[in-house]
Order: sequence, then C-alpha cells, then structure tokens
Amino acid sequence: MKKYALLGLLLVSILTSQPSPPQRVGPLADGAFLLNSGWRLRPVGTQIPLETLPMSSTLSRDGRFLFVLNGGYKPPSISVLDLSENKVTSNVGIPKDGWLGLALSPDGKSLWVGGGSAASIHEFKFDGTGTLTLERTLPLVKPEEMTPNDFIGDVAVSPDGRVLYAADIFHDAITVVNPRSGAVMGHFKTGRRPYRILFHPDGKSFFVTSWADGTLHHQQASDGSSLQTIRVGAHATDMVWRDGAGSDEGGFVARLFVAAANTNNVYAVGISESKDLKLAESINIATTPLHPLGMTPSALALSPDAKTLYVVCSDANVVAVADITEGRTHVKGFIPTGWYPTAVKALADGRLIVLNGKGLRSFPNPKGPQPMSTPEVPHAGERGSYVGNLQTGTASIIPPLSDDLLRDYTRQALANSPYRDSQLELTRGSLPEAIQHVIYVVKENRTYDQVLGDLGKGESDPSLTLFNETAGPNHHKLAREFMLMDNFYVSADVSADGHNWSTSAIANDYVMKFWPNSYAGRRKTYDYEGGEPAALPPAGYIWTNAAARGITMRNYGIWNSNKEPAPAEGVQVEQVKDSVLAPVTNMEYRGFDLDYPDVKRVEVFLKDLAQFESSGKMPQFMIMRLGNDHTFGARVGKPTPLASFADNDYALGLLVEALSKSKFWGSTAIFVLEDDAQNGPDHIDSHRSPVFVLSPYTRRGGIDSTMYNTASVLRTMELILGMRPMTQFDAAAHPMFNVFGKSAVMTPYVVEKPRINLDQKNVRTAAQLDDEKLDFKEADLNDDDELNDILWRAIRGTEPPAPTRSYFSR
Repeated sequence: MKKYALLGLLLVSILTSQPSPPQRVGPLADGAFLLNSGWRLRPVGTQIPLETLPMSSTLSRDGRFLFVLNGGYKPPSISVLDLSENKVTSNVGIPKDGWLGLALSPDGKSLWVGGGSAASIHEFKFDGTGTLTLERTLPLVKPEEMTPNDFIGDVAVSPDGRVLYAADIFHDAITVVNPRSGAVMGHFKTGRRPYRILFHPDGKSFFVTSWADGTLHHQQASDGSSLQTIRVGAHATDMVWRDGAGSDEGGFVARLFVAAANTNNVYAVGISESKDLKLAESINIATTPLHPLGMTPSALALSPDAKTLYVVCSDANVVAVADITEGRTHVKGFIPTGWYPTAVKALADGRLIVLNGKGLRSFPNPKGPQPMSTPEVPHAGERGSYVGNLQTGTASIIPPLSDDLLRDYTRQALANSPYRDSQLELTRGSLPEAIQHVIYVVKENRTYDQVLGDLGKGESDPSLTLFNETAGPNHHKLAREFMLMDNFYVSADVSADGHNWSTSAIANDYVMKFWPNSYAGRRKTYDYEGGEPAALPPAGYIWTNAAARGITMRNYGIWNSNKEPAPAEGVQVEQVKDSVLAPVTNMEYRGFDLDYPDVKRVEVFLKDLAQFESSGKMPQFMIMRLGNDHTFGARVGKPTPLASFADNDYALGLLVEALSKSKFWGSTAIFVLEDDAQNGPDHIDSHRSPVFVLSPYTRRGGIDSTMYNTASVLRTMELILGMRPMTQFDAAAHPMFNVFGKSAVMTPYVVEKPRINLDQKNVRTAAQLDDEKLDFKEADLNDDDELNDILWRAIRGTEPPAPTRSYFSR
C-alpha cells in the first residue's frame, strides 16, 4: 500500500512539475480571443458583420436605419442597418473611393459621402425604407488637374441644407460646394490635415479639428475667415456639441467635446454666448493613473438626453462612458468592444452601436498569401487570403446600460488588458548587465513558416516553406545555434503600420485609417515612414526617447530618401526624414531599394565597425534596415526571389559574424525581426514571424515558446538601455527574459556562404505572367496577393494553396 502511495506522490510530483503549455494567439476557453498584443478580446452585445474598416456612421431621420461607411481594403461601400431587426438590409458600392465623410440632408432624403482619392462627393438618395441609390458624383477637382494630394475626407451640410463643406485633407483646406449645382464655391484654408467639420447650430460658423496640429479652428461660414483657434491635444479628431444645461457650466452656453487620438484625453471646450472658446476641462479616459499613451480616443457620441459622453478608445478596444451632467466630468467605466473600434452611436431607446474596424479576430493564413501572385488578380480585394481582406469589421449592438451592467463591463474591460501600472517599474532583471550595446535590425514581410517551417523543430510546417535552408542557410543556422522562438508575432498587418509598430510601439490613427486605402491602390501615396506630420506617433520613436536620455546612436537606412540613381559609391541618401536621426545617420547606407544588395549595405556598416574598433567606442543603440527579403517577385530581369533572399541571408550572417569577432561582442545584443508578415503563409497565424536575439548571453540551442511580439522586442531593448516604455503596448509586453542566460558563450559565429547564385535573374517562362505593372520603389506598393502568388509559382512551380481561416487573432 505504501508503494502505491509513494507511486501516487511521484506521479503528482511529475505532473505538477511539467511546464504549462505556452500561451498562444487564439480562442480562449471562456470564449474570449487572445490578440498578439496580449489583450483579450470579448466584445459585448450582438455582432453584425460588416465589410473592411467600417469607420463612420449616421442615423436616418426616423432613427430606424444606420448608414455605415466601410472605407477599408475592399472596395468602399455603405452598409444599411435596420435597427429594428438588427441586420444589414443592403450594402451599396461607392464609385472609386469613399472615406470617412457621411452627411445626411436635413430632410433625410440625400446622403453625401466623402470621395477620398476620387476627390469628389458622392450623393445617394434614400427612399426611407432602407434603400440607397447613387444619384450622382460631384467632382471637386478637374480630372486633368488631379494629383495624389487631392483627397476628400469628412463632409458636413449646413443646417439649412444649402451648402456642403468637405475636408480637403492634404491641401489643409475646406472645399465649399453647392449641392444643387455641384459647383465648387470656394476653398477656405484651415489647420493642417483637417479631420472633422461641425457646424455651429446657428449655421453662421463652423468648427474644424486639425489632425496634424492638435488644434480646434472656429471659422466664419460665409468666407472661411478665422474666428479663433485653440490648442487642444495631439491628433484632434472627432467632436460633438452639447448645449449648456448642467448645474455648473462656468458661464458657457455650450460645450464642445474634442477627442485627441495621440493622447489619453478628451478636451471640453466651453463656448460663451459671444462664441468665445476656452479650454474648460481635460478628461483623462485612461484605465489607471499612470497609464501610458495608447488609448487612442478617436470618436465620440452623446446620449440623446445629453447626459452621457461615449468615447471610442481604438487601441484599448473599449468605449469609455462619462457623466457630463455637471461642469466637472466623471468617467464612470468602460465597455468592451471588438477589435479597433472606430465609431459609436447612441440610440433613442438607450442602445449603443459600436463600429469595430477589425471585427472580432484575425486569421491564420496557413495556405494563404504567397509572395508570388499573378498581376491579373484584381488589386482591391477579391482574393480572400490577403490580410487586408481577411479582417472585416462588425457593428456591436449593445443593450441599454445600467449602473450594475456598466460595473460588470468595466471589470471585464480591465481584465482584458494586460497592462498594469506596476509594469512601469520593471527593471532589466535577469537581462545581463554586461550588455551595453543594442543593434536593432528590421527586415521585410516574412512569416515564420515561410522561412523556418523546414527547421525540423518547434511549431513548424515545412509544406509552407519557400525560403528553405538552401536559400537561407544563415537564418537556419542562427535559429539552431542561438534560441529558436516559435511563438513570436508582429504587431502589424503591413509595412505601413509595421515600420511604425517596430519603431514606436504603436501605429497611430492616421496610419491605421489610411494604409488600407493606399494598399488597395486607391490613394497613390506612401507616407508612413517619416515626413507626414499626422503620422507622428504619440510618444515619439525609440530613437527620440533614446536621444532624450543621452544614448549614443547610429542609423542605417531608417526614414531615408535615396539618391537616384544609386551612385556607384559614396553618399547614397538624399534626405533623412527625421531631425533626430539626421545627425546620426550613415549617409552611405542606402535605404530601401531592392536593386541594391543588402551585402553592400552591410559592408558600409563593417567600415563603421572598424572605426569603432579603432576608437574603442561603439554607439549604444544602432538601428538598421535590411529589406531585400521582400524580393522583386518574378519581375523579369530582376534578382530571383531566392537570390534576393539569399543576399539578405548572407548580409545578416556577415553582420553577426563581424560583431561576434569584434571587441564589443561581450557587451552586444542583436535583435532581428520582420516589420510585418503580410507576404507569406503560416499555419498558426498570419502575423507569426521569425525573430532572432543574438548575443553571447543568448541561451544556446533551445526553444523558447513564450508568446512574444514586436512590443516585446522594444521593451527588452528599452530595459537594456534604461529607457521607459513609449506606449501601453511595450509597457504591457513580455520582455524576452527567457532568451538570456547568466554566462556568455564567446564562440564567434561563422557565416554560411550563399548556396544560390546572387546574380541569378528572373526570366520569362511559359508559366509566368507579366508582372511589369508591379511597383517596387517602396516596400508595399503592390497587391500582396499578387506578389505572394508570384513568389510561390516562381519558387515552387505549382499553383499557390488556398487560404485557411480560423478564429485566431493577431
């Protein structure tokens, strides 16, 4: 009997000592979804499916129908929701483009839509029974005069219905239109990147928020002259008017509430009888007193009785609820929403409608986008495998709130967030004190399975591998000799938001609302990597924060404009699009250019390294772009996909070998990630990607299946360098403590030479379709379904596999 008791104790001991399975992106037992950010997603209410990026809405005059503008990757459309039955009754396409602007005529019979890159206003007729019909399109720019800067966003109609005002975003102006004739009546200058237009109830003046300047502009309706400008907060976006009716209005006859998306605040602006504006109150909608930036308050709504303000917090996946009956606002709690909410509407019966820009989940694409697609595939969204197509939105129909229900919702919302104030006090802990130098390498667009699926260990699927050990011997060798991390996820969908996530631990609302339009080929501008004032992140970039702490830096290829054509040698950079980076940039290191070998880029770094060796000093933080793993696809006359990847692989190997042989190796850690994973398949999730942490202190030869993400890399580097987190995302991320050991292995890395001819060029074959229309000047100017399919055919020589979908989120 004693023997069995001892056996039982031994069995219990063995079972309890087994490590728990790794936390992975995907569905949880309680019905929630674990996002790759570490946030849980469990929206309340009834969910109604919509198209990509539902971003604004307006109610019919009788309150029965809700018009929703879908402005994402798929062709723009208006969904008509019948709120009496909680269903979509119709989905009407918008010609060419539609973005943000929705305005209903005072009689409720005309709906005007901002035409985005079509530089127009679309007019739809509403029959009152749920049917919308396109009546006409009002062009605001002559076709022969259109430029990429002609882009119409918000649309507002005067209270008498006689004039339309449209936000001409990139000309920093308001275009005034006669809705009867369609004639442009004038242009009024306003703040940079006008976002929202709101008429004063008397119709004699209007307000405009400036996305880039963080200001609120009050202008005369008759001639656009400025009445007053008041600074609110960074990224002023949505606003709502509330007539003064509280017990403590401070002499104001009304208040204007303004959301500022690059802050954690909503601002209350008091309006006097003489229309003088005064900042009356700042409303902090963060969940804790020390909460870092990243709530992203981007949209507002008032309850019909004007007692409650609802604030959409896009990056927190909640709606904040605030009592505004008095002069001092009281934030009462939070409502859990879907992924990246974009708008909220309060109904007369007490229900709330929340638009969720990315819906309820993301999808793995185990057999989806292959970087080799055929150019004949329609650019804007017929293929289901691309990330821009997969992530469709929803509308949450939320029942009327009670105090008890809001308390329950708030508990759930706080539990959904991995952020806690205590994380701000985190120290470098087990990260080796000897590490004093950090090198951060950002590559382009690969999934884990596409590169390491054939590694023979870890959570891998060799059937999805395109760049095997022959093409990437150093990627495979580094994964084997150092630490394999098979549960790492990029935080981004594409390079536009990827380079922002990789450098600032967030992609702000400008980037998030514009990239689907750009990637669908409607807007012809890529302005997400420096130079666009509205794209600046809430807390700056990692180099901004490093500079503030006096950390020495060197930049290789980040936020650069290249000289054209590429000089044979010498200075390669025309401009650095960031004032902090400019003085620390190596101007001979060429930025993104697939015609220029990554090996030559690393040779430039090696010259610097020789100087560092000579002086005995190396910068504490170095950031480097190595992007040729993006590839040209099958473009005739260009390097083959395998040659491009092999060039990238050899460059990475040379970098690691040189550093491992330098006097700085004992104090160095190299972090290597992809900015996004859009150009490949993965059987776990479309955002799973390779990552490398290379240092003498890296634990050798093992597998770390801790769930990490882009923000984890940033947080680990910040802890090493003694920096505070930039946003809620890096503050809440898992640092990569498990990757590092206490003792150093100083054995130098030996680079693997290419096993593929780096001069190999694509030739036209019978199976290859012409891809001459693809544009490779920037990282992501093409339909990635096309590019992915092209790569699959070019390397595998077979038809690309169909996408597999699941409930997994990013």
